[in-house]
Amino acid sequence: MAAENIHHGDATHHRSDKDETLNKHSRLCLAPMMDYTTRHFRAMVRLISNNVLTCTEMVSADELVSGRRNSEVKKQLLEQSAIISEGPSVLQIGGNDPSQLRNSAKIYHEYSRRSDQCEYTALNLNCGCPSPAVSGKKCYGAALMRDPKHVTKLVREMHDGADGTLPVTVKCRIGLHENGDVPFTRELYDAMSNEKEYEGLREFVETVASDGIVNSFQIHARIAVLGGSFSPAENRRVPPLKYDHLHRLTNEYPELNFVLNGGIHSLKQAKEEMDKIPSLSGIMVGRGLVADPWGFAMADELLFGNNAKSLCSNRREILEAYGQHADYEELHNDPASVRRSIVAACAHLFAGEHNANKFRMELDEIAGRPERLEREVKAKVWSKGSGASTLASAFSVSSTSDEVRSSRWDDTVGWDDMQAIEDNIRWDAGEQPLSELILEAAHKHFAGEVLSRSRKDSWEKKVWEEEEAKRKRAKGYPLLSIADISSDTGKKLSGGVVDGWFNNGLN
Repeated sequence: MAAENIHHGDATHHRSDKDETLNKHSRLCLAPMMDYTTRHFRAMVRLISNNVLTCTEMVSADELVSGRRNSEVKKQLLEQSAIISEGPSVLQIGGNDPSQLRNSAKIYHEYSRRSDQCEYTALNLNCGCPSPAVSGKKCYGAALMRDPKHVTKLVREMHDGADGTLPVTVKCRIGLHENGDVPFTRELYDAMSNEKEYEGLREFVETVASDGIVNSFQIHARIAVLGGSFSPAENRRVPPLKYDHLHRLTNEYPELNFVLNGGIHSLKQAKEEMDKIPSLSGIMVGRGLVADPWGFAMADELLFGNNAKSLCSNRREILEAYGQHADYEELHNDPASVRRSIVAACAHLFAGEHNANKFRMELDEIAGRPERLEREVKAKVWSKGSGASTLASAFSVSSTSDEVRSSRWDDTVGWDDMQAIEDNIRWDAGEQPLSELILEAAHKHFAGEVLSRSRKDSWEKKVWEEEEAKRKRAKGYPLLSIADISSDTGKKLSGGVVDGWFNNGLN
């Protein structure tokens, strides 16, 4: 899978090619989600689909600018997988300061020229996150919708900071409710003017697009309730969806591109909505893709009209390919810091299958091994002598390093003892690659038929199961959706791979 190779040429050619790529791949987009749309999960998605437009977690402009001289900060915030080419993808940035957003775009632009692991199709400004930590204290995310003219200025700064070499898009809500003297209730909201709400959205879109920078909007079809009384989860659930606002926008502004977000959790739903409203540029899915990534294995055929012959044909092949990424990441990073995120990316690959919960629980145990080992070693060191708690930070440094000898080992503990402890660490942590651990867990809990089931067969099975579930519901049998099951699992595995998986904000 080759990443979009558009590093060369003048800025106009650059922008034209990336606009074309953005429009082509917007038919199905991965929504940005803090802590979940990491480079690891995006790599997993790319093994499932050549075409899905992926999106990063929100990168704070403040964090990126303050860490601009720290190569490790830029690596963690900007880099993609070194093993699996990400292809069509968007870097989402959050902030409300024009100079910071300009500098953020400039930092990305300069870094992308030096790194072959940092090539995005577009930049995106977060105008949709309702989290109190973002839209309240920091006054960006959904709070930016209060001032469309300021948003216009922000996207201009992002565009100029990247020398106009790639598109800038905006992700937003359909409007805001400020929880001041009158708290939000459904009764109050339902009594409000639907037309007035649409006019506010229309004004936002017109104003932001007026400068000619932004021609693509990803819109979550709910209002954002601000003021701290609603959690991010409530902001996803309580305000009703209003797809008709998006449908009206597509008719009134055919020159602009609109992607619908909110309430769509399956490939079948996405296809149905696209078939209903062909004028939509695409559908954006967040929790549904995280909860059941393999459920979107036929996206290239059903939404993009492409075959997937160049992709892995089944989930065994996906885990084998993803294992190369996992091993590379652990080789170049501290396993105690990255393993949970790496493992989380494949935790729901077998959603809906028998033993899927046992598979996730075993992955949880595998994910926690480096952290447990670190704690055990710290305890051993402290039992030997005080002041040696910095050992954990030296795991990635060779035991013969002068830096380790001079500053990271405690003089009260014998060097031979310390070297023996580190030898144990390296043996325990490195005796079996993470790729093998993940694959062995899959073989342990799933039959060969499940591991080798093709994309098409998996899709047909899922459609049949959904139809069967409808028939049972019609007869009065209560059934949980895959998202419900996964969410419940996240609550049960407290502190684990899927802990709180669906409880964070989805802008």
